[in-house]
Amino acid sequence: MKRDDLQRLRDARDFAKFAQANAGGLSAESFAEAHQPQHAALYNLAVVGEALNKVSVEVKNAAPDLPWREAVELRNIIIHSYWQIDLEIIAGVIKNRLDPLIAQLDGLIATVEHSGR
Repeated sequence: MKRDDLQRLRDARDFAKFAQANAGGLSAESFAEAHQPQHAALYNLAVVGEALNKVSVEVKNAAPDLPWREAVELRNIIIHSYWQIDLEIIAGVIKNRLDPLIAQLDGLIATVEHSGR
């Protein structure tokens, strides 16, 4: 079953929120020790990157400030270089980068909804 751009954008936004819910209140030290929230958040961030990677070029061009490449690169590290994950960086991403990403995705979702795509 193929997912369209709007579904993928909603997935990315929702999984970013799940990452916050799973580990957003944890310090970097607590995040490193809390394996269940850590693993859940890593999965959530991998899904964000996968969903954003599959969005069409046309939609990506409509939001050039969205960190498309960074999200995909983070997904690739989580999936393909899992032994190199820096949990302090991941905790920082969850704490500092997801709120702006969610806001950007909300705006892009609204734009795509209004365009009828």
